[in-house]
Amino acid sequence: MNNAKREYFPYLRIGKMNELLKGIPLQLVSEVNEFSAQGLAEAIGVSITTVSNLIATLKSLGFIEGERKFRFTAVGDRYTILIRTQEEEAKRILQQQVKDIEYFQVVKQRLGEKEKLTNFEIGNLLVTEYNKKWRNPLTLKAYGAGIASILDFVGSGYYRRGGISVGKMEGEEEAMPVPYLSADKIFKILHALTPSGADIHTLSRDLGTQERRLSQELACCQALGFVAHPRRGFYELTEEGKAMVSPYMSDSERRTKFTGYLVSSRYKRVMDKLPEDKITVKLIGDVLESEYGKKWSELTKKTYAKKFLNWLRFSGLVERVKGEKGYILNVSVSSFK
Repeated sequence: MNNAKREYFPYLRIGKMNELLKGIPLQLVSEVNEFSAQGLAEAIGVSITTVSNLIATLKSLGFIEGERKFRFTAVGDRYTILIRTQEEEAKRILQQQVKDIEYFQVVKQRLGEKEKLTNFEIGNLLVTEYNKKWRNPLTLKAYGAGIASILDFVGSGYYRRGGISVGKMEGEEEAMPVPYLSADKIFKILHALTPSGADIHTLSRDLGTQERRLSQELACCQALGFVAHPRRGFYELTEEGKAMVSPYMSDSERRTKFTGYLVSSRYKRVMDKLPEDKITVKLIGDVLESEYGKKWSELTKKTYAKKFLNWLRFSGLVERVKGEKGYILNVSVSSFK
């Protein structure tokens, strides 16, 4: 068991660490090239505080060594290169590091005993086991999140909502994200995930969408059954998602399948509240607000209602009433109600 890194613990979450590693110029990624914290901060355009946290995290994993000047270890060199284009290979490297580092095994043992740990509990465990002097709850949570997110990434737990569990946390599958994107954007995301998935940083760059918004859009794609989220920060197509972007499917078949997935999803609860005629944006907004138990502004209600109406129109579930402002439920799908 590797005890040499006991004085260092991951302070950054795995997603942030990987994002920063991908930005490091390759000429610095070598066992023989030294760099300073200031030089690294300038090279990747972040603050010296962020780099200090990155260095501590990389040291804790055995990826770099040094004090005033740093260099990548052989394993850190390989991981930093592979994480850019071959995430699964990089993950295998990190899996081995986790197996060889004591504090990960301490946390895994406690997780096995309790089945669920919060970030705060992990931080407190480190304080107890390694005689750390941390007192600030935010510090404890930061170290806990760093370890929990890494364990999630390598497949040794399921990290969500401030903690890690041995399986999906209760209620994880019951969420119904608010309608946050159009059908057209759904298909853009599905195509961007073809063929083998992507991390949210890459998706954000490719789609030109900020990560915070994109995570909410991806949540909708998950709720519809098109996208899976096997580990923190990484998304891939489900078999249903792959079928939706198959080049051998006609547009008509695609719409029909979309309809089937939509009415089989949790969003059916919203459709069940709609009348068979005079379906307006305002009505949909009111139904959504009631279903989510929220009190939204009129603009927010209108925005979500338009997205949901877009799904209904794309699927053919509703059609416009001639001479009227509203829509009617398509007779051919009324049996879904």
